[in-house]
Amino acid sequence: MKMNNTPRLAAVGFLLILMHCCAFSTASMSAPRPKTLQQFSSPTSQDVDPLLSAAPPTSLTATVKLDDESMKPIRKRRPQLDSGLRYSSNDWLINLLLTPTSYIMRRVRFHLLTNIVGCIGIILLHEKYPRIGIPMTGHSLLASSLGLLLSYRTNSAYARFWEGRGHWAGTKATCRNLAMMMKTHIGPSSPKATEKFMELLAAYPICLMHLCLGGAARLPEYASKLLPKTDMDYQDNPTWPGMLICTEMQKTLHEAERESKTAKWNLIESAHHSATAHMIDGLITKMANCEKILRTPVPWSYSRHTSRFLSLWIGTLPLALIGTVNKWLVLPITVAAGYAMLGIEEIGHLIEQPFMGDKQEGENSLFVSVDEDGEASDIITRGRKTQPYDIGIPVCSLALQIRREVEGIASLELEHDDH
Repeated sequence: MKMNNTPRLAAVGFLLILMHCCAFSTASMSAPRPKTLQQFSSPTSQDVDPLLSAAPPTSLTATVKLDDESMKPIRKRRPQLDSGLRYSSNDWLINLLLTPTSYIMRRVRFHLLTNIVGCIGIILLHEKYPRIGIPMTGHSLLASSLGLLLSYRTNSAYARFWEGRGHWAGTKATCRNLAMMMKTHIGPSSPKATEKFMELLAAYPICLMHLCLGGAARLPEYASKLLPKTDMDYQDNPTWPGMLICTEMQKTLHEAERESKTAKWNLIESAHHSATAHMIDGLITKMANCEKILRTPVPWSYSRHTSRFLSLWIGTLPLALIGTVNKWLVLPITVAAGYAMLGIEEIGHLIEQPFMGDKQEGENSLFVSVDEDGEASDIITRGRKTQPYDIGIPVCSLALQIRREVEGIASLELEHDDH
């Protein structure tokens, strides 16, 4: 009798734990969040994914080793952008314990609860009609096809994530080169135009951020004042601020050529002007590439079919299991398989649009309500609930990094030889 009751007791215990996890996940979603956030480089922001920010159990803090040579708390071993620290295999326990508070669990919890209710109904129905069930063969044959669909869906989304990060890396490199080119080669002969150019260049990454967020983040005053006066709504036309800034940079470069007394006969200076113009063209290309990612989704029919396929496979899994394993093990198996596969699908949905609006402080607070109800867009709401690179690229922080670098180069005092 004890042998027969073991699966039943295990299933009941698993169900109680699962109900607690779902209730905790729902409570964490509805709990009020603080009004301010730390900068993205801080590893302990209060308004981020609890998987990365919640305090670990005290029993684990002083006992888990980073490697054979050091003993470090789990809190100090979380991923950090500046130091390059990443997750390791030693983090498996804390990741497992914090599963109920993870952002992915919160996103899939309703679908998962629906499958739990259906699974319990099938188990109860099996008590009255023992012959209910379907062969396991169908699920076994379709499992490989479903796995390929999910893996292709996730790989396609990750390719967009990596492409978007590459465009921002290219933007940073181009802005550095432009700032150094203007400061060292064009600035000595055209100081007024160079000063104006550097202001425009520092505003460009903010405009690119505005584009990547689809116009959901407002342009700060120091960027909007540099744009030509127009009645255009930049929220509905997020590509225009960046294009106008690049146009102003080209005009300012032409002004630098007229300001210089040596540009007409100094071939090296003329070559620098030409190279600078080409780099400005490169910034336009980066904008087009980011716009492509923003406005071109993975084909929706593919996403819908994958979702339907997965829902049918998980929804009918209890019918296939009920006749092959102990009925009290059907629920844990269904929940485990459902969470794993639904989580993979949800990760693909999240990183398909890789740009994320992360919160900033003070004058760099770039968020604004964009609908009549005073609610921020989903692309910004996600950034408030997670840490950078959890589910997307922190374009606000990247834009401010580039801006600060350009301003730093512009403030350098260089000595030039007039001969």
